[in-house]
Amino acid sequence: MEYIKKEQGSYNLHVIKTNAFKTITVKVFFREVVQKENITKRNFLNDILFLSTKKYPTKSVFAKALQNLYAARVYSSTRRLGTYLDTGFTLKVLHDKYSEPGNFEQAIAFFASIIFDPNVEDGAFNQRDFDTVYEEYKADLESIVDDRPFYAMIRLMEETNPTSCSSYRGVGYLEDLEQITPSNLYTYYQDMLAHNLADIYVLGNVEIEEVVPLFRKYFTLNTFKAVKTPILTEEIEPTRIKTLSETLESNQTQLCISLATNHLSTYERNYPLSIYNTILGGGTDSLLFKEVREKNSLAYRISSSPNKFDHLILINGGIAIDSEKQAISIIKKQLKRLAKGDFSEENIEAAKEYYLTALDDMMESAVQLISSYYMMDLLGTDDIETKRQKIQAVTKEEVIAVANKVKINTIFILKGGLEHAEDSH
Repeated sequence: MEYIKKEQGSYNLHVIKTNAFKTITVKVFFREVVQKENITKRNFLNDILFLSTKKYPTKSVFAKALQNLYAARVYSSTRRLGTYLDTGFTLKVLHDKYSEPGNFEQAIAFFASIIFDPNVEDGAFNQRDFDTVYEEYKADLESIVDDRPFYAMIRLMEETNPTSCSSYRGVGYLEDLEQITPSNLYTYYQDMLAHNLADIYVLGNVEIEEVVPLFRKYFTLNTFKAVKTPILTEEIEPTRIKTLSETLESNQTQLCISLATNHLSTYERNYPLSIYNTILGGGTDSLLFKEVREKNSLAYRISSSPNKFDHLILINGGIAIDSEKQAISIIKKQLKRLAKGDFSEENIEAAKEYYLTALDDMMESAVQLISSYYMMDLLGTDDIETKRQKIQAVTKEEVIAVANKVKINTIFILKGGLEHAEDSH
């Protein structure tokens, strides 16, 4: 696997040459410093751009064009990465070797038309497309509460650090949706193209000499180079554990806990923290799974995952109704166990194996590989081979050191019950 980064003035072009896939995957990232009022616009923009273009003005014509490109796939997603709002536009297309000469260039031209030539009339997005996306998006926002685990995690993040961008709902806000019009959405789209930091990744059996001219031809970005803002949010110093609850009709209770991970070095954040989290709640061999679910039969599911951009570990469980106090007590005991070093070398070896297996799985996914290289560029993380070596060198003492920097910040309980009740704090 070869990696080359080329600065193209208004964007960076990253080429990852590998013959491991029959497809070529292209991912175009746009990122800006996150502002709450732009999250909903950005999600709306994702959907409307991939509905039609000026050249392919209806959903059916758009879909037929993809079929003619040997069933190429295009999609987009937006997420918050620390202090940034980050959108990825993705194209996956068969290599010319498995389709026909020129197929890749035609796919690039089509992909570019999605991003740069939307279905716009008189400075506004097409009204039919706008109405379609609006109604679907509105229905999604109104039904967030129906997905109890998702809603509980949203509420946890809102309460963990209310003054930080980490509290923003990545899915967007109904009140902001109501303010969006076809014309102000188009204005925002133009602003994204003009001012966002942009990176393009191309992964597949391609030559850099072919790729650079193709993107110069079709991707005519004139992005104003913004000053880069630090991507990690500010650390939170918990002074006391904050506990909040709501009650909603459900057959189980959602228990969500944020753990602050402060004063970690870059090395600790990337390696000992990963081992710590895996031992704590990363899979069926973890302490949380064994103690809360298997031994005490309190949980239908329970796990933990690191959120490194926000200096957090997030515990997420679906537990039996009225068992939250017992579950929280057991979770606190596991945190103390790890801080005292009450775990074995076998636990560490199993966690390392878990991490290495995840790296192997990543090697088989073009999108995950691109994500790994993107993180290398954004955060200065190590390449995959270096990750293998460093994770294997993590010691028990390093894991204990991290465990002693972990503190419970916020506990959010979405209580299940047969009767709907109002919010209670």
